[in-house]
Amino acid sequence: MKTLRILLAAFALTIANATFSPVATAQVNQINADINIIPDKINKVDTGIRIQLCIVGIPHTSDRIDGVDLVIGSKVVKATDIDGVDFERYFQFEDAGVLTVEVDFPFKGAVPKTAKLVFHTVRGEVTCPARQ
Repeated sequence: MKTLRILLAAFALTIANATFSPVATAQVNQINADINIIPDKINKVDTGIRIQLCIVGIPHTSDRIDGVDLVIGSKVVKATDIDGVDFERYFQFEDAGVLTVEVDFPFKGAVPKTAKLVFHTVRGEVTCPARQ
């Protein structure tokens, strides 16, 4: 009897979790792009700022990021480092098709909402807002 109650409780929790779990959605920034980039958060570091991003692609495909620019009006700030993948080196999207990367920029101050990121990939440029 106790086993049956435990099984029923586990089943009820599973159903409740499936019913009330928030669904993850991604904003598509460029319909014709092979990858989409979603900004997550911006952190200040000693050398400038670090922007955390989610890169969404087709599972089991590869891509390459050659560089990233932070564009604020007419000012362009080039990225100095990227963590999660390497510049000018192919990476593969695994089963989920999502990668989390962090990009460092030598930029002091707050990033305005109108700033954008330009990713230079092997298939062309992909742009996204620098912040949500």
